Amino acid sequence: MAKNILNLNHTDAKKFFLTQEVFSNIELPDYFVFKNVLSATDKAFKKKVLDLSDLNKAKEKETINHILYGNKDGKYAWRKYQIINPLLYVSLVNIITEKDNWKFLQNCFKEFQKSKNIRCESMPVIPSGKRKQKAAQITQWVNNVEKKSISLALDYKFIYHTDISSCYGSIYTHSLPWAIHTKKIGKEKRGYNELFGNKIDCHLQAMNNGQTNGIPEGSSLMDFIAEIVLGYADCELSKKLNKIIESKKYFILRYRDDYRIFVNDISDGDIILKSLSEVLLDLGFRLNTNKTCFNQDIIGGSIKDDKVDSLKYGLVPKKLSKTELLRQLLIIQQIGKKFPNSGILKNRLSKIIDVVKSEHYKYQEKTITGILIDIGYNNPNCFPFIAGLMSDYIPKLSKQSQLDLLVRVQEKIGTLSNAGLLEIWIQRIALGLKLKLDFDETLCKYAYGDYKQKIFTNDWISEKTVKDILSNGVFVNRAVIDKIKPKIERREIQVFSYES
Repeated sequence: MAKNILNLNHTDAKKFFLTQEVFSNIELPDYFVFKNVLSATDKAFKKKVLDLSDLNKAKEKETINHILYGNKDGKYAWRKYQIINPLLYVSLVNIITEKDNWKFLQNCFKEFQKSKNIRCESMPVIPSGKRKQKAAQITQWVNNVEKKSISLALDYKFIYHTDISSCYGSIYTHSLPWAIHTKKIGKEKRGYNELFGNKIDCHLQAMNNGQTNGIPEGSSLMDFIAEIVLGYADCELSKKLNKIIESKKYFILRYRDDYRIFVNDISDGDIILKSLSEVLLDLGFRLNTNKTCFNQDIIGGSIKDDKVDSLKYGLVPKKLSKTELLRQLLIIQQIGKKFPNSGILKNRLSKIIDVVKSEHYKYQEKTITGILIDIGYNNPNCFPFIAGLMSDYIPKLSKQSQLDLLVRVQEKIGTLSNAGLLEIWIQRIALGLKLKLDFDETLCKYAYGDYKQKIFTNDWISEKTVKDILSNGVFVNRAVIDKIKPKIERREIQVFSYES
């Protein structure tokens, strides 16, 4: 069983939270580097934890983190990702990983996880060897959620699926001290310095213009914070169910805000859904009725629809031809229309990247580009892989053809709102080709050397040394850009490395 964050002592937990991949799990080219700024901020910040007066100044700022938007369906389902202001991040990490606080949180989770009938499988995992943290997390989901669900067909007849509507955006920050210290104590002791849960609460508000609803998305630290509230909900649900249903009659697997409920009697499933809804409503959450469903085929119901549907297309072959490359891309395009931003798309694109050769693109570059951009336009989460494939053949075109093609791609992507993440990956191609295009995204301008661009809002910071680090912080590794190759390397975009 993989180690998770709760297996670490407070010192190692802090080291984990201050790593690059944990700070931001947004897919960015590897010349964007935040670990050095985090380390420098941690060393320079004498107070270690921000005062309430500092946080109140931060709350006045409409945008204090750097915001990038992802898209779930290429249309209107936007997801706001945030690269958290490093000082707020470091201060929050210091609160959570202070020795006594960390021990207290570990004990909280022991209480949350007492029930043998409710199992959480989404705690941030510690990667082994050279594995990426995201790869370790995906493996955890496959082994402990998908495969475990299938094995439960031996013991149960029915499976219910449900999840929380806009989970991270709905988290009520005051529920953090409730979850950590109990609701009674949390309501009685509301002073900033009375409970460390209150400090977490105030830091989250400072990241969100003083709002008490919503936490940033895009960091494993925020995944951990969400687990505090969701773990508390598990505990409350267990207490409620213990009074009305026998423990042997159900089993619940939870992965973040996704619930799989296993029962032998439909009436038990209805009771559990009703009880879960009541517990979540008390914390400001609502179940997503559009994704709440019932299936009497546990094996079929344990595997996502996109994965089942893709079986009819077979595997991506280990050898391609020009015709087969087009066929495989058209398969991905069709899957993407039916299941926008599905993980299957990334998986199949990844397999193509592994086996495609330069001769497979020859004389059909524009056709391939048309298909790839259609996939990326409708499934923006796939764009790093789209960029990776494009970087295979664009360098072989004439300089003018390279520029013309990238400009056309940029114009197409420009018709999408909030296309910052896509611009970043178009720029990665352009940098490798030594071409310069105009981008609206601040990180793109910063990568071009325009350091007047401010990634974070820092005028609320009182400590001059820290303020200087963040205002003059180098968030781009210039040496990487100077040596950048036209072809996007596998390690830049693949979640699972060869060492995995």
